[in-house]
Amino acid sequence: MMLSYRNLWIFLLTLCLSVIGHNELQAFSPDKGMFLVAKDQLGDPRFRDRVILLIQHDTEGSAGLVVNRISRLSLAAILPQGSKLVEPGRMLSYGGPVEPQTLLALVKVRNNPPQPAEEVIDGLYVTGVGVLDEWPDFADEVVEYRAFVGYTGWAPGQLNAELQRGDWHVMPADEANLFAGDGVQLWERLRAAAREKD
Repeated sequence: MMLSYRNLWIFLLTLCLSVIGHNELQAFSPDKGMFLVAKDQLGDPRFRDRVILLIQHDTEGSAGLVVNRISRLSLAAILPQGSKLVEPGRMLSYGGPVEPQTLLALVKVRNNPPQPAEEVIDGLYVTGVGVLDEWPDFADEVVEYRAFVGYTGWAPGQLNAELQRGDWHVMPADEANLFAGDGVQLWERLRAAAREKD
């Protein structure tokens, strides 16, 4: 018996819902430049109440930076004297538990990024703190920046498994929230926005 297009669509939708469950369908797919917003039931205490910016999501795995956790260290405490990144009140952010000696920077530029750097969203790049600090065009090009210690990482397929389990909301990242640095309040605000779209 041949299925009509309408019946075929209904069959495929039913099959999809039965495999992953209606509540696990994501409004957005994970990709570089998206936020992962922890759901209430996420079991890992390291990521409870966390918002993560994905800076990589491909066949080699996924990586991100926690954007709503500031460390207790100022940049002045960890960077060499005379660093361009040291400003009064500028704090180091905690990017995640992977490679805790690695210092990364998110930087918004006017036109041309430092090299090497990877664009995450339009005009916003991730690079090494050392690269940013030694960049001759720093004063002319930098609009805003944040420095992070460590990052989050997932093996290939691991993040997708967590999404199927229902651990994360996925939503587009934006500069205002990336540079807000307002801790749990950012998570609460984005969680509420994601729930409205579910």
